[in-house]
Amino acid sequence: MTRLARVTEAMAVLVALGVALVLVTGGGRVAGVPVTRAEDLLVLFAGLVALRALLAPIRLPAIRPAWAVGAGVGAYAVLMSFIVVTRHAALRTHALDLGYYVQVVWSIARGHGASVTFPPMHAWGDHFSPVLYVFVPLAWLLPVAPVLLAGQALLLGLGGVVLFRYAARRLGEQAGRERLAAGVAALYLLNPSLHGINLRDIHPQAFAIPLVIAAALAFDARRWGWCAAALVLTLMTREDAAIAVVGFGLWLALARGRVMLGGAVALASVLVLAADVTWIMPYFRGAPYPHLQRWTYLGSSLGEILANAALRPWRWLAVGLAPAKLLYLVKLLAPLGFLPLLAPRALLAVAPALAMNLLSVDPILVNHRSQYQAFVLPFLFLAAVDGCATARSLGGARPRGRRLTAGGLLTAGALASVALTARTFNDFTVTRWRLGPDQRAAYALMARVPPDASVSANDRIVPHLATRREIYLAPTNVGRSEYVLERVSESPVPPEGYRLVARAEGWVLYRR
Repeated sequence: MTRLARVTEAMAVLVALGVALVLVTGGGRVAGVPVTRAEDLLVLFAGLVALRALLAPIRLPAIRPAWAVGAGVGAYAVLMSFIVVTRHAALRTHALDLGYYVQVVWSIARGHGASVTFPPMHAWGDHFSPVLYVFVPLAWLLPVAPVLLAGQALLLGLGGVVLFRYAARRLGEQAGRERLAAGVAALYLLNPSLHGINLRDIHPQAFAIPLVIAAALAFDARRWGWCAAALVLTLMTREDAAIAVVGFGLWLALARGRVMLGGAVALASVLVLAADVTWIMPYFRGAPYPHLQRWTYLGSSLGEILANAALRPWRWLAVGLAPAKLLYLVKLLAPLGFLPLLAPRALLAVAPALAMNLLSVDPILVNHRSQYQAFVLPFLFLAAVDGCATARSLGGARPRGRRLTAGGLLTAGALASVALTARTFNDFTVTRWRLGPDQRAAYALMARVPPDASVSANDRIVPHLATRREIYLAPTNVGRSEYVLERVSESPVPPEGYRLVARAEGWVLYRR
């Protein structure tokens, strides 16, 4: 090892210690500059590790790949569960992304059906997610919000095991190839889009990520029943998950050469989607399907949108190829070392889900850390495995100095993943999860609300009071709810017909 490599390694160790110090203390000032975000130091650490790898090879511990993946999955489940549960405890979760699903699961568990009250409706009229019934038995025994949050973290983490098994089968189970499979699983666990989905409260469509990969593993293992079960569960996550199953049909046709079977799966999925949005959900909602507004420039119905997207591409070219959307594609591919590009047939399976995002006029769909990547990610991971196999064969066919190695691309992807997901580490900082006067005051006021009372509450309070028949997102239903719990800034004086119960640290509780 050269002297410069040793210096770089020592600097990386010092920066890693700095990351730990910021997490434990909340940070401070260095030479007058505030250092309070672990992500800044983590990006510097990733850069130093990259430089160190260029200066001299880095020797990794001799650990069995399967054990390494198991340890990584366990660490992911524990650490991400810590983040999401402490975010909830620190009042950083939201009414519509957690409180909504807490009330749905609680209502089912109490025999009231899948009902919600913000706004009052049958939940299957807004999003058709019968997979939530899986959580009902746990809701009989444990607090609903932590069950949903930790359950999602565990399910997403287990996707790393499934992907490792898929990659090991695809690449071969020799020692070197199994290490490559573990490397792909590591990219899964480090993926910034996966982290972003996990941190955005609860979204049932996120379960499609491990389920689609499981379907691919089952298909390659000729476990047809398990493959079908994984696809059915994918369809149960949300109505638009049919898009992901259409992609799986393309994967069967293009990556596995099963054209007739793939076409049948894709056609059946389109029919399921049409049934969901045309008949099933309008039946529960009492009104037409409400979530097509992101593509109304292509048509007013599902059929019109699909037809115009296919037959009139000039309508969407400017939307789909905007610079922000091209950058979005880079942010999806860089954490995978651009390996999916080496497997174009497998990569084409992502087209339906990617088209849904690229053709939308809503920028949240092209936020690479949003839940709308749930139908994109599984196909990128499957293509990355095939790309890894291609890179391995190309690397052996070129002179040593010009080899495109699978290991090198996996390393590049890992460094890009760390840089793009660095903000996740901020949530380990003690100042993010330690309760302050603001949170403690909110909990004290929540304790004064009876469990069967109707409440109109602040967005951050709703997830904590959602296990009741009537909970509303303020100012909705103010004037009819028995209690109002809001920020003083939002409701400085009692609404008409209410009296002050208590006020503390910027929070106020009124009773009618």
